[in-house]
Amino acid sequence: MRDKVMHFEILVEDLSGKKALDILIPRIIDMNAGHTFRVHSYKGSGHLPRDLQSVSDPSKRILLERLPKLIQGYDKTFSALLGSV
Repeated sequence: MRDKVMHFEILVEDLSGKKALDILIPRIIDMNAGHTFRVHSYKGSGHLPRDLQSVSDPSKRILLERLPKLIQGYDKTFSALLGSV
């Protein structure tokens, strides 16, 4: 699999996660080999809660709610791309 170039689509809940992954991913994958990635954030700007024991409301997690539709979209997009390769 060394000769294969890969593209990674990464979905995260918040902007702070996106910023962190934009820095970390190039250190993890070999960008010189032609690999690419794109990080998508869905919730907005992240923050640390004042009470670190608090739990966020699951109903406000946009990514989790939209995940089935996003996966279907990726399936259609990348199936078409892979079919033409």
